[in-house]
Amino acid sequence: MGKKQITQLLEQLKENQALELQNAAAIYTVAQVAVNELKKQELNELTAIPALPFVLNKIDKSYLIEQYGSYNVCRKAAKEQGIKFSRTPGWEQLAAAFSYAEAFQEVAQAYVKAHPNSLLKGTTFELKFNK
Repeated sequence: MGKKQITQLLEQLKENQALELQNAAAIYTVAQVAVNELKKQELNELTAIPALPFVLNKIDKSYLIEQYGSYNVCRKAAKEQGIKFSRTPGWEQLAAAFSYAEAFQEVAQAYVKAHPNSLLKGTTFELKFNK
């Protein structure tokens, strides 16, 4: 092989190496964008909280009386659902508490449906709000 051919082969080799480097960079860029997008989607799925139902049932004193019959039975039902008060509640507080409990239940069920975990089977949760 002559000097000219060796020089041409070396030049071709350098060009091929440069093209390979460009291709590798392009592949790396595409792969990195895909990985970033997957991480972003995963984060969105993990932090997604189900929205409240568009319309909640209207719970008021008349609904509670119709449902439970008396104040004492209504209080007992609230206690059974884990609703506790720092003071003796009035009808309005009971109605608000039952409304919130219903909304929390719907949100929790939607979240559990979207993110099931068999390790939590048989687990109960108690929410506490201090105002």
